[in-house]
Amino acid sequence: MADLFQLQSPLVNIEMGEAKGNAPEIREITFLGYLNLRGKPGNTAFLAAVIKVLGAEPPIEPNTMVESGDYRIYWLGPDEWLVITPTGQQGQVQAKLLEALDGVFSSVVDNSSGLTLLEINGKNAAALIATDCPLDLHPGKFKPGQCAQTRLAKAGMTIAPLRNGEGFEVIIRRSFADYLLLWMQDAAVAFELA
Repeated sequence: MADLFQLQSPLVNIEMGEAKGNAPEIREITFLGYLNLRGKPGNTAFLAAVIKVLGAEPPIEPNTMVESGDYRIYWLGPDEWLVITPTGQQGQVQAKLLEALDGVFSSVVDNSSGLTLLEINGKNAAALIATDCPLDLHPGKFKPGQCAQTRLAKAGMTIAPLRNGEGFEVIIRRSFADYLLLWMQDAAVAFELA
């Protein structure tokens, strides 16, 4: 019997193509795990449980993120974080967090089927995003280790500079993925011709 359930990227039917001219490279990082974590950052039991499972405290400074081994933890609000796990590990990490947080006021929800990540690389990555994003992406203002929730071409997103400072990762809802990729490909034409 054929497997009825098969993971499929929201961008499966859109050709990415190679970047031309000065256009930034846009690629999807598929099938990562996305967990929404909620809890009280002042609760030592909450912090201890998160450290036990993820190896780091969730960031408490607004618009920051931390990396711990294979995990990235993004600040979304005073008591909310997005945890990104490697492909296929979200269920295991969620179970470990739920076990460690047993009896602690908290929530861990798997949003993996609803989100995807686009990586925009190259010297014009910030210029492409700035075409229709209100965030100041200047490297002096928005540096690796920071993140922000904003919009791009009317689509909500969470954005963070890449570690090498030469691009950004954009986390978006699956339902906006094709729209946003096609919008960026259209906007990138200006950089191909420059």
